[in-house]
Amino acid sequence: MSTQQAPRQLPKIKFRVLIIGRANAGKTSILQRVCDTTDSPVIYRRNGWEEEPIQLDPSIDRGEHKIDDEIVFSNHKGYVFHDSRGFESGGVNELEIVQNFVRQKSGEPRLASRLHAIWYCVPMDNQRPGLDLKHFKDICPDQNVPVIAVFTKYDQFKLDMEMDLEDGDVNGVETTPEIQFEERYLCHLGARAKYVRLEKMHKPDGCCKELIEETARALNDNVVTLMLVAVQRSNVELSVKLAVERTLPHLRSDAEDIMKKCLRPFPYIWFDWDDFDWFFNFFSSGTSECHLMTVIIILLKHATTLRPSGLSPQSALSQAHLDCQKLNIGPKITQHFTEPPQNYSVQDFVDFIMGVIVGLLLHYQDNI
Repeated sequence: MSTQQAPRQLPKIKFRVLIIGRANAGKTSILQRVCDTTDSPVIYRRNGWEEEPIQLDPSIDRGEHKIDDEIVFSNHKGYVFHDSRGFESGGVNELEIVQNFVRQKSGEPRLASRLHAIWYCVPMDNQRPGLDLKHFKDICPDQNVPVIAVFTKYDQFKLDMEMDLEDGDVNGVETTPEIQFEERYLCHLGARAKYVRLEKMHKPDGCCKELIEETARALNDNVVTLMLVAVQRSNVELSVKLAVERTLPHLRSDAEDIMKKCLRPFPYIWFDWDDFDWFFNFFSSGTSECHLMTVIIILLKHATTLRPSGLSPQSALSQAHLDCQKLNIGPKITQHFTEPPQNYSVQDFVDFIMGVIVGLLLHYQDNI
């Protein structure tokens, strides 16, 4: 098999999100950051059996959108977004529209047509957060689609709190932005609610990494989680984090089970397990479970970065294996993780794995 064959293409995956929030909640900025673009989206409206692009205000925070309209960014068609303007008027009609849409889309027979997640945006420059969060628990009565509360403009909230403290406008009560956040916002969510706080979304360096990670954690279906991983094409750190999160609690499993758990969050490196006896035999002996997990994820991360060069999954994995052997990564792992694995957090492993940039280390090694 030629190592330069065209990469195997995954099916055309669509990860579908309903984003809810009133005008000026920062929804457009969030979607642009998620899709890594500054362009305006294309909005499609179904007309019978066909979908046609429509012209509305370029910002989804304004304009007369229908919740059924599909919002897509041309550079990242793996995401399909739907927009709801929220419940500014407090009317029951708006809530019923959203609930009916969620029920309809969550029951679609085709996985690509289903609704996979709901982002409920709450701007933190509002003095009456209870109104924004009034219907948070009512959005998905069947609880079959995860709802993540997305608190936007958190940086402005912290600044306002600091100014209140300087002005003495706290009535002598000890307080911090964290305490105020809990008292004003979290109290409306419920104990098990998922949420993130976003800052600087209006700036070019704004980042939605926490939103994607929280969405991945909230998904109950492993297949849907992998759909999210697949559409996050350039976010290999998400694959690394999911691999560690799902493998670390099961290090007492046998070596093959550990390897398969590590592999699942790397869909661009999936292969026929029966064709890779060498892979299993090489890594399944003479190493601790913690060491095994770490070296496998480093190898899969590197193989993922090799795929865009035209390598097949099998060839990318073989090349990554050779590269890791050249670097003799094993002793580095042993020197770094000297204590039992339960003494380290998921983030400890993620930071180490992301810090091992195999291609850069090989270049450095070859030029000294």
